[in-house]
Amino acid sequence: MFLSKKTVRGISYLQLVKSVHVAGQRNPKKIVVKNYGRYDKLDSQIRAAFEDAQAKKELAKKLESELRMNELSGAYVTVEKEGKAEAENTATGTSNFNKALALHYGHLMLKKIWDRELDLRYKLNYLQEHFTKIEGWNINDLLFYLCSLKVIDPSSYLRASEQKGNFFYCPWADVTQDNFYKVLDFVYLYREDILKHAVKAHLKKNKQQIKVAFFDCTNTYFETPYNDVAWQTIRFVRKEKARLQQEGKTAQEIESYLESEEFNDELTKELRSKKQEVFRMCGPSKEGRFSLPIVTVALAIDQSGFPIDCKVFAGNTSEVKTIHPMLESLKQKYNIKDVYFVADRGLNSTDTLNALKENKLGFVVAQKVSNQKSKEREEMLATDGYRNCSFNELGELILSPEQSSPDINSFRYKVCEHEKTSYIPNNDPEAKTKRKKITVKCKIIYTFSPERRARDLAELDEQIAKASQAVGEQKLMGNVYGTGWRALIKTKKEAAQSKAERDQYRAVDLKEDVIADRKAVAGYAAIVYDDPGSLKEGQFSVEDVLSTYRRLVNIEDCFRVMKSTFSIRPVHVRLKERITAHCLLCVLALMLMRSLQMKLEAKNISMSAEQISRNLREALIIPVPSKTNAMQLFLNTGINQNFNSRVREKPGRLRHEGNEIVDTEFIWNDFEQERITHPDALDAIMQAVELRPLSIYSTMAELKNRLGLKTYSNEIMLSHNHLKYLEKVQSML
Repeated sequence: MFLSKKTVRGISYLQLVKSVHVAGQRNPKKIVVKNYGRYDKLDSQIRAAFEDAQAKKELAKKLESELRMNELSGAYVTVEKEGKAEAENTATGTSNFNKALALHYGHLMLKKIWDRELDLRYKLNYLQEHFTKIEGWNINDLLFYLCSLKVIDPSSYLRASEQKGNFFYCPWADVTQDNFYKVLDFVYLYREDILKHAVKAHLKKNKQQIKVAFFDCTNTYFETPYNDVAWQTIRFVRKEKARLQQEGKTAQEIESYLESEEFNDELTKELRSKKQEVFRMCGPSKEGRFSLPIVTVALAIDQSGFPIDCKVFAGNTSEVKTIHPMLESLKQKYNIKDVYFVADRGLNSTDTLNALKENKLGFVVAQKVSNQKSKEREEMLATDGYRNCSFNELGELILSPEQSSPDINSFRYKVCEHEKTSYIPNNDPEAKTKRKKITVKCKIIYTFSPERRARDLAELDEQIAKASQAVGEQKLMGNVYGTGWRALIKTKKEAAQSKAERDQYRAVDLKEDVIADRKAVAGYAAIVYDDPGSLKEGQFSVEDVLSTYRRLVNIEDCFRVMKSTFSIRPVHVRLKERITAHCLLCVLALMLMRSLQMKLEAKNISMSAEQISRNLREALIIPVPSKTNAMQLFLNTGINQNFNSRVREKPGRLRHEGNEIVDTEFIWNDFEQERITHPDALDAIMQAVELRPLSIYSTMAELKNRLGLKTYSNEIMLSHNHLKYLEKVQSML
C-alpha cells in the first residue's frame, strides 16, 4: 500500500491506496483503502512526512499496520461476544468468521521436507553467510515461504508480501516487500548450486541414482502486448524525445528526427547492445497465446518423477536448441553416466542424438512416421517381424506368445536397425566444406495400435471436412505445406503449374495422394533408441524401452501442476534474472510436492497435487481471545469434513445424521476417536511427514510440539501484528 494525494475541485485529499493485478489488463488497478480527509487540515507532521520520500513510505506502513489491527481487533471482539457456542459453530464450518483471523499451518508439513529431505536450510544459510551482506532477515525463511505459498495459495509477489503474517510460524513477517525481489536476485545468482544441492540431498535420502532423464519443454506467458525488443524500442524513443525536448527542439523537429535514417541507425545500435537482455519474446505458444510474449522452460525429471534440472530460455528459442545446454548442465551437476535420455519427437534431431552418443548416453526418443523414406515406409507397413503385446495397469509391457502371423487387430511392435543422417554446420576453420555429414546408427521400434488408428482416422475426417469446406468456398489459402488440414488442399498454382500470383493460391481440390498416405500410416508410431556407450548392448530390452517411453507422460503432469496448481503463469516479474528465479521457485515447489506424494505412496495413499494443495490450504487455526489470563488457545478449523458437515441445533448441541440430538462433548470425543482409526486427508499428510494431527483446541505449547517446532521461540510463531491485535482485544474484553 502507498499514500496518494487526490485533488477534486481544487481541494486535495490524502488516501491510502493499494495496487491490485487484474487478469487481462496491462496496468494494475488502484483501489482506495481509506480516505484521511482534506490534506490541508491534516497534522503538520503527517504533511511533512508525505513530502519526504522515505518518511512517506514509513508513514504508509504505519497506517497500513493500524488499519489491519483495527480490522482484526473487530473480528476478535465479534468472536468473543458470540461466546463459546459461536466458537464451536466456527469449528463446524457454519460461521462466517473474519478470514483475517485464520492462520495457515499447512506450510509446516512442507517445512519438514525442505529442512530434512532437501537439506536447503543448511545450504541457504551457508550461502547467505559466506557470499552475501544480507543481514536482518533470513534468506532460507523467506525462500521457503515463497515456495510453500506456491503449493498452498499461489499469488503474485506483491500479494505474498501483503499476507506474509497470516501463518503460524512466520519468521518472515517483518521482511519488507523490496526484499521479496532481492531473494529472487539471490536465487538467480546461486540457482545451479541450490538445485544441485536439493537433488543430491533427495537422492541420498532415498538411496537412489539417476537412471533415466525425461526431458521436455513448455512455455509461460506474460500479460503484456509488447516483447522485450518492443519495450527496448519504446524506452529508447522516450529517452530520445526527452533529450531533444531538453535541447529545446520543437515537436515537428522531434518527429522529423524520429523518422530519419540517423535515428534508425542509433536505434539499431541500441538494440544490438542489449541483445543479451532480450528474454520475453513471441514464439510457438503451446497454449495458443501467439500475441503475448513467452519464455521457454526446459525441465528434466528422473525415473521417479522428481525434478533434477531446469533452465529458462527466451521465448523465441527453438526446443531443439534447449537440449545441448541441458545435457551440459546435467553432466556438470551430476556427472551422469549409464543414463537414458527420453523425449518426444519434437526434440528428435540427428544432431541431438549424435551429441547424446558422444556423451555416451542412451536415448529413447519418438520418431515421426509421416515423412519417412520409401524404404522405411515399406519396412514399417510390412506385417512380418511384428509381435503382439499389451500393457498392464502399471504401464508394464506384457508379451504375447510368439506366433508366425501376428493379430493385426491388436497392439504389436517390431524392431529394426536404423540409421539417421543429417548435414550440420562445420565449425572446423580448416575444413573445405561449410557443412558436414553426421550419421547416427541406432534401433527403431515400430508400433501399431488399433485405438491410435481409430483416433488418427477420426482426426483425419475432421481435417478433410475443413479442407472440403475451403475448396467449396474457393478460399484464398496461405501456407499449404503444413501438417494440418491445409496440407490436404490443392491450389490453382499447383494445379496449373503457372507463375505464382495471389489468385493462384485459391483452393480448387483435395490432395487425394496425401489423404491416402495419412490413412496408410494411421495407427503407427515409432521410437528410436540406443544404449549408453559404457554399457553392453541390450541393457535396455524392448519391453523396457516401450514401458519407459510411456512414462514420459509424467513430465507433462509436472507442467500441468506448475501451470494449474502453482500458477507459474502469467509471470508477474519482468527482469530476466527474476523470471528465471520465479520458474526455479516453481521447480522447488514441485520438489516439495513430489516428495510429499512419495511419502504418501509409501503408506499406500494416492493423492493428486490438487488434493494436497487444497488440504494444505484448508489447514487453518484461529487464536481465541479470553478475558482471563489463561493460556492462549487455538481453534483448529482444518478438521474432518464429516465433522464440518454437522449442523448446529442449539448452543452446546449439534445435529447428527438422522436428526439425532446429542451433546457437543460426546460428538467431539467420538470424532477424536474416529480420526485415530480413519484419518482424513490432512491427518494422513501430517502422519506421512511424521507430524501429529492437531486437536480441536490446542495451546501454544501443544501446537509447537505437534508441528515439530519445539526448538523455536514463541516470538516467531505469530506476527507482531497478530500479537498486537490480541493485546488490544484483551484490553477491550
